[in-house]
Amino acid sequence: MNKFYKEAFKGYEVPEKLMNVSVEICNQFNIRGICDPMYISNVIAFNTGTGDGQSNFNNNAIIEGNFKLVSEKLAFSYGRNITSANDVEKLLLRNLSVGGNKQ
Repeated sequence: MNKFYKEAFKGYEVPEKLMNVSVEICNQFNIRGICDPMYISNVIAFNTGTGDGQSNFNNNAIIEGNFKLVSEKLAFSYGRNITSANDVEKLLLRNLSVGGNKQ
């Protein structure tokens, strides 16, 4: 993880899978604000039941949930960068679903 992302997540205990997918979303969709990686992590966590949306995470929870809703919320928030919620949903499914490619 580069210096930018280390700074963005500094002081927070974000589950590794959640942190990695947030970084991937930022990189893939050219999202560059220092608060964006944590915002994305919180949106995902809140809508999957793995956090309260206020940077408190259940590190042992399996991340499951309505990835379609999460992707739509992120596409709405980052409409200049994310032109297709479907692209975000595919990324979430690939990286976070129980049967996904990455552990």
